Amino acid sequence: MSTKSTIAHGGNFHLYHEALDEDYVYLEIEGTKFEAGYNRVMLPIPVHVWEVIRRYPGIDLKYADRTDAEIRLYVEQKVDERLKLHEAANERSKGLVSLSGSLAFGTADQPRDQQIAAGIEYFTKVREHQRQIKQAIEELEQANCKR
Repeated sequence: MSTKSTIAHGGNFHLYHEALDEDYVYLEIEGTKFEAGYNRVMLPIPVHVWEVIRRYPGIDLKYADRTDAEIRLYVEQKVDERLKLHEAANERSKGLVSLSGSLAFGTADQPRDQQIAAGIEYFTKVREHQRQIKQAIEELEQANCKR
């Protein structure tokens, strides 16, 4: 199973995320020159490839501007959906349904309040991470505008 999530691709390039890695976007290019030195790689990106790549965001920042109340409401809705799915699942599929979304909420067979607490904690961390990335983007944009 691949851990790559494609953002953009073409005949000789692939721009992608790795699963569970929100800090980097990866670019593979075949058939082009590059220079490498200690702690440095220079890769000329063909302009037609760049024009395709630049149209895609490197990360979804949809939680960066959410308030605590918005996160709570989102989590409560998702937990309620999970509980309904878990309750409706037959015994054979309950285990799989229970694990779906468990990274953020815990398993679906846990009490609702525990799932909500876990979800709020998870999405608050996601929001903080996205805010840090958003701030870094803004700082880079400001630094590049001063040129």
